[in-house]
Amino acid sequence: MTLGKRLLPLLYLPVFLAWYFLLEGRPSENMIVVASPLDALIPFDERWVIAYFAWFPYLLGFIGWLFVKDARPYREIPRLAFLLIVGMTACLIGYTLWPTTQELRPAVYPRPGVLTDVVASLQGFDDPSNVFPSLHVYTSIVVAHCLATSRYVRRAWVRVAAWALCALIAASTCFLKQHSILDAFGAAGLFVVVWGASRAMAAARGRRRIGTDAAAARP
Repeated sequence: MTLGKRLLPLLYLPVFLAWYFLLEGRPSENMIVVASPLDALIPFDERWVIAYFAWFPYLLGFIGWLFVKDARPYREIPRLAFLLIVGMTACLIGYTLWPTTQELRPAVYPRPGVLTDVVASLQGFDDPSNVFPSLHVYTSIVVAHCLATSRYVRRAWVRVAAWALCALIAASTCFLKQHSILDAFGAAGLFVVVWGASRAMAAARGRRRIGTDAAAARP
C-alpha cells in the first residue's frame, strides 16, 4: 500500500471541521437542553481546565505516534480511523438532526485567577451547543482503547495511564460545565456501539477469509 493511501484517513479532518463549524452559532431557542440532576452535584472547578486541555496532546500525540509506529505494517491505523471517523460522523449527524445545548455554565465564576481567565476565554468562543454526545469524551475513549490494546505498548502502566487520563478528561468536561454528565454517558454508549460494529465487521471478514481459503483448498 502506498503512503498516499495510508494517509487517506487524514482527509476526513477538513470535512469534519467544515461540518462542525457550520453547525456552530445556530440559534439555541429550539435546541434540546441536556441536563441531569447529577449535574448539580458536580461543582464548577476551574482547575480541571488542565485536564481538559490535555485532550489535545493526548489525541493528536497518539495519532501521530501511531501513524509513525504502524506506518509499515498498517495493522492498527485502520481500526483507529474506523472508530474515530464513524463515531465523529455519528456525532455530527446527531448535532445536525437533533441540535442540543446546555445551560450549566456559571453566570459568575466563583474564584478569580489565571485558570479562571483561561476557562472564561474558552467559554467565550466555544458555543455551548453540539453537546450530546460529547466529542471530547468520545475521542478520548477511542484513544484510551486503542492505546491500551495496541501491540506496540508493552508496559502495563501505560495502559492504566491511558484510561486514567481518559477518565480525567471526561470528568473535566463536567467540572468545567462544558458538558452535562449525560453527554459523557452518551459518548461512552456511542463508543460501545461503534466498537461493536467494528468487531462484527472484523468477524465477518474472518469468516469470508476462511471460506475463501477452504474453497481454494478443494481439489
